[in-house]
Amino acid sequence: MMENNITLGKILSDLRDNKGLTQKDISAQIHVRTQVISEIENNQLVHAPYVLVKSYIQNYAKIVGLPSEEYQPYLEALAKQYSAKQPFKLESIDNKKSHSKKIIFITLFIFILLLGIGLYYATCQNKNNYVEVSHYISPGASDRVNS
Repeated sequence: MMENNITLGKILSDLRDNKGLTQKDISAQIHVRTQVISEIENNQLVHAPYVLVKSYIQNYAKIVGLPSEEYQPYLEALAKQYSAKQPFKLESIDNKKSHSKKIIFITLFIFILLLGIGLYYATCQNKNNYVEVSHYISPGASDRVNS
């Protein structure tokens, strides 16, 4: 089929039409957005990791009855396109995690600092309210009541 310049998207679209299904029907069965089905049928690179796109195509083909030996060459060509593009970089994910850890640390530090300042001022206020009892004379022994 590849020799006739027939695309996988066209094959899947024709088989879907022959079964009387819409793109929305397929997307509901595969649990993806309709836009993903449209991109597959239009032979566009789906903005998702290749592993997911491969699974989408396999499930789509199963629904419309396309045997795996007919779409396998398309998947191999698609794998080459995805490896050349490399849309996802792990280092950017690591940078986001590192950035969020810094924000959490700074927030926690500020919270502890404010808590410490609040406790300091609260104890200072309590010291001002204390009555100094050192100048009072305690009652003598004769004033005590024996029981």
